[in-house]
Parts: sequence; structure tokens; C-alpha cells
Amino acid sequence: MSSEQSTAEKFREKILVIVADRRAAAASSPYDWKVCVGAIEAADREFRQIAVDGSAHEYGIAVISRLERFRDEYYDPDGEYTSGRSDIGSLIEKVRDALTLFA
Repeated sequence: MSSEQSTAEKFREKILVIVADRRAAAASSPYDWKVCVGAIEAADREFRQIAVDGSAHEYGIAVISRLERFRDEYYDPDGEYTSGRSDIGSLIEKVRDALTLFA
């Protein structure tokens, strides 16, 4: 494994922590918590399909891009107050913030 892949792998580990945090936040949502948790679970499945490749920056950009497309197409009709998109958006923003700080 090259040092770039290792760096991408380290950033993947950071994203896994973010996903776990967002899952916990979704579970405590006072509105449509099942929809919120389902959205994070779906985004997690999508994220795990992305090849861990390149630098942390390249990998992070690939994750953000794919999750943005996923968010734009996602809709859970079971929600009374949400479709789940905002939870995926929050996940994306946390990943974006982490990428700017990742060294």
C-alpha cells in the first residue's frame, strides 16, 4: 500500500467516526428519527462502496461528490417532517469540514 493510499485509509477511518456520530444524532432526533437513521444508514452503504484510493484529499473529494449525488436522489416518503436528505447533507458537511482540517 502506498503512502497516499495509507493517507486515504486514515481519512476513511475519520469518515467512519463521522458516520457513527451522525447515526447517533439521527437516532436522537425528535422528528422522524427512523427516517433520519435510515438516511444515514443508506448514505453509509453508499460511502462504503467508494474505492479507498489516492490521497486523503482526492478520496475525500470522491466521497463528497458521490454523497452529494446520492443526497440529491434520495427521498424517504415515510417521513412526516423530513425526507432524510438533510441528514445526508449534514453528513456531507461534516466530511467536508474534516477534509479541510485533515493533514
